[in-house]
Amino acid sequence: MVTFPVSAKQTEKYDNAFVNVPLVVSQKEFQQEGCGTIVQSSPSKGKFGRTDSGFVKGIIEAYNHHHNLVLRPDDVWLAIMIQFGLYVNGNAENLRHIFVNHEGQRELKVIRKGSLFTVDFGSMAVKMVNLMNANLVDSTLGQWILPSFTTTTHHDTIVGSVVMMASMKKYFKYVFELECGIPEVTLLGTVEDWENIRQRIEKLQDYGEVMHEWVEMLESILDEFILAAKNKPNVEFWRRVCHDISNGSGPTYISGWVSAFCVFNEDGKWQGSKKCVDMGGYDFNSDYPIIDTNDIPPGYLTVDVLVIDNGVKHKSMMFAGHLAYEVRDETTIVPHLSWSIVLKDGTPKPKPKYSYEQELPSEPEDCDLCGLFD
Repeated sequence: MVTFPVSAKQTEKYDNAFVNVPLVVSQKEFQQEGCGTIVQSSPSKGKFGRTDSGFVKGIIEAYNHHHNLVLRPDDVWLAIMIQFGLYVNGNAENLRHIFVNHEGQRELKVIRKGSLFTVDFGSMAVKMVNLMNANLVDSTLGQWILPSFTTTTHHDTIVGSVVMMASMKKYFKYVFELECGIPEVTLLGTVEDWENIRQRIEKLQDYGEVMHEWVEMLESILDEFILAAKNKPNVEFWRRVCHDISNGSGPTYISGWVSAFCVFNEDGKWQGSKKCVDMGGYDFNSDYPIIDTNDIPPGYLTVDVLVIDNGVKHKSMMFAGHLAYEVRDETTIVPHLSWSIVLKDGTPKPKPKYSYEQELPSEPEDCDLCGLFD
């Protein structure tokens, strides 16, 4: 673990509203898919800010409002894998031959003793990864996707498992069958953990030409993480984590290295090539992607699962990823990985025509960080 100063700016207290409902309830699919009963979730103790992208928007919140930041290797790696999942789902047929040798969706089933509210769905998700590996061209894919760092918890492994399920959902259908029966950054983990991520991203290049551009982007970012983990932080790099771009009207954009975790939109389409934007009189150029704030993708993935509870079928959906960011001691933002399985036993709601409720500020903050690129 290493903690280092990035700015002399005084740390400020978090003064936005906290989530007062289960984290999964705030996500749009929970409403649109008619979800109601929360069967099981990872524990979420703490205070959480409402968002649909706990990693990216958590970092933006810390940057814009002078909060400290804590990052784990698991947060960074799974943020990369969630983006990878969006890419795979958006290009499933072009990538099919790389992942599987079958057409359509092959059904995979995990059977456990228990009932709907007693079985451990997290362990079933981990078991599902083993079944997937046996049906994939690359049987080591699960080992690559799942986090395995010194900071990795059991629930991180579950999040990684559901992320993998969601990434491959165009190739598989999943069934769970139940039977009766018994202003500083803290990088957690070790230098080796961050070097592990740096090594893992090389495999992304096997999955399409666009991945080469993304990997090149991530390599330079992760090199800085490794330096910081060695207690040699490049403070200038950390100051360039995020920048709001707005001329007071029209779209608002973000750039900075955090945008490398937004290069695939919700449909898995590449949006990481824009490095210049017309600001109505001048061009703003960036070394990193410039992303419309309305196009920041969710920091989680979802996947449908049919649960057969002792013969009774239940349509369900699993969520996994950064469903929120935790607020610690009223001053520190920590991206929060969590997972849930919910029943689709409510009434589906239509997709809203408006953007996600939590918007970024339309004007950059006036400080030595936020005004760095003015």
